[in-house]
Amino acid sequence: MKKFLFAVSVLLLSLGASALAQDNASVVKSVRAAYAAAKEKIKMADGEMAPRNDAVATLHYNVPATGPRTTVAHCYFDLDTDEDGAHYYPYFITLKYNVTVRDFYEEYLYDPESGRLLFVFLQQDTFEGTKNEERYYYDDLGHLAAVNITGERTVEDAALVSHAEALRMIIPKFLDFPY
Repeated sequence: MKKFLFAVSVLLLSLGASALAQDNASVVKSVRAAYAAAKEKIKMADGEMAPRNDAVATLHYNVPATGPRTTVAHCYFDLDTDEDGAHYYPYFITLKYNVTVRDFYEEYLYDPESGRLLFVFLQQDTFEGTKNEERYYYDDLGHLAAVNITGERTVEDAALVSHAEALRMIIPKFLDFPY
């Protein structure tokens, strides 16, 4: 009887793990589709097919002990207006910056309707001359569903989500000029 219960327990655990893996695979597939749609929307907006709603900020500054730094932030957003004014809905943000001789690149993909974080891509040069690449996929509840890392992990989940949320919130404030 103990062997039977043990076998059933192992079977249920393996089925649960399999279902979770399939669910995570569907999250990755869904996020990749949203990513492709966002990139297509950006591509169309760069032409003359659709209105271009984006903002680019370039910052140049000198950081003590590391030297000159340049950061380029690029945000693509949907824009809606009503009697309360303009409403900006960021759906894709990129950051490109350097720290001394190392280059860093980040992408943040959001659901344009809910503002929920869907995906984060981080790429950075290492001191050894290679690149770290990290991909984080989030489910409908905002939970981390899958991670794909080449190299080493450089950020904790909570810090990454907090940073992504701060970026998403600052863009509308930056763009909302009183006219």
